[in-house]
Amino acid sequence: MLNELATQVRNGKIDPVDLVKESLRRIDAARELNAVVALYADEALAIAHTHSRQGALAGLPLLVKDMARVKGHVTTAGSLLYKDAAPDTDDDIAIARLRAEGAIIIGRTNSPEFGGTAFTSNKLFGATRNPWNTSRSPGGSSGGSSAALAAGLAPLATTSDGGGSVRGPAAATGLVGLKPTMGAVGRNFLPRWIEFSTQGPTASTVKDVELLASIMYGDAVGDFLALPKSGINLAPRMPRTVLACRTFRTDVDPDIEAQYENMLEALSKSGVTVERIESPSNNDTIWNWFVISTAELTQSLRHEEHRWNQLTDYIQAQLRFGSTVTLDQYIEAQRKRHEISAKFDSLLIHDAVIVVPTANARSWPAEGPLPTFAGTTEDPMITLNTPDSNLTGHPAITVPMGLDDHGVPCGFQIIAPRFEDGLALGLAAHIEKIQPWPLTAPGYSPFAL
Repeated sequence: MLNELATQVRNGKIDPVDLVKESLRRIDAARELNAVVALYADEALAIAHTHSRQGALAGLPLLVKDMARVKGHVTTAGSLLYKDAAPDTDDDIAIARLRAEGAIIIGRTNSPEFGGTAFTSNKLFGATRNPWNTSRSPGGSSGGSSAALAAGLAPLATTSDGGGSVRGPAAATGLVGLKPTMGAVGRNFLPRWIEFSTQGPTASTVKDVELLASIMYGDAVGDFLALPKSGINLAPRMPRTVLACRTFRTDVDPDIEAQYENMLEALSKSGVTVERIESPSNNDTIWNWFVISTAELTQSLRHEEHRWNQLTDYIQAQLRFGSTVTLDQYIEAQRKRHEISAKFDSLLIHDAVIVVPTANARSWPAEGPLPTFAGTTEDPMITLNTPDSNLTGHPAITVPMGLDDHGVPCGFQIIAPRFEDGLALGLAAHIEKIQPWPLTAPGYSPFAL
């Protein structure tokens, strides 16, 4: 879809000005979703009027998640602390790469404060609603971008992932979302979760995600985790074996499990080798992820401690916990990463992938809180199967696999070997072929003139 639209701009059939105006019109018509929290209409129209009409994303309107830097504009990270912050002096490198290919930034999408939870609501902008069911959340922390894409408000919107913030929202809105191998997308500004967070593409189709990844991937000066673009195999190809894991946590809701089983059956019928496995992960994984992430968030906000009382409840709770993490606990959690990563690596050999529901719990309210139940089990860590690959650094993609009992999409997550992102893309493309999904939520249309 993206390539076709940009091609029409490059050959003169579509004017970038008309694309920007159409995106602004759609955003205005969908204000009830509260997906877009800032517009740069005049600036975007001025750029569109003088656009070169060159690049892989020539003239396409781009919404940027309000956690990525955009030169000349304020990044609030969904926080009252930064409502009146100084404008950014530079773009995040992934944003710069999208701009260099012709994308036109038209505004910002909502995020939970500092990306700190899996529902998109904050004190500054309020809650974003899922276009599939406006009483439910589009997930977090990229819920604003995913809601905007699922409603066809713009052809492009950025997403990032430190514990599932690409994959959770993509799953909840019927989209494709890729968390790259850690280091595949270099960073010129370190995030608050230093070794977990990465930009990653979300779109309606696997082909569009592949295109965006080819633009975003690449190293960056100063990023000690960054990998050369040549070090990642992005070419889509089928895995030899699909290793099916019911959940990484303790249980899964029956409507989610039913959709998961349907997907496994469809894969088997299409000739894919599917093997059942015991989980290589458990709550110890997410606990170690939580210890590290809260400690790093707390350190990054220590200079604002006198204003912590202005923060959302979920961030205040994380800071209280992060303040108690000792040096020994932090280092121990880092050492545990090696053991957990080795378990995944031992399975992801010979071009195998692991598949698991993206979330164990069916969709939750737009304003939160996150579920603490799934199936018949109460567990405060039960909601998502996503932080595991942030801890280990493996690439993971989510594709739609059906609807939950609230009529909200749920996701099928594919985890591939490190540096072999193309294996995840290849299986995702196969699923798209045998089990196609709608490009937008009901009542909305794919972005076009």
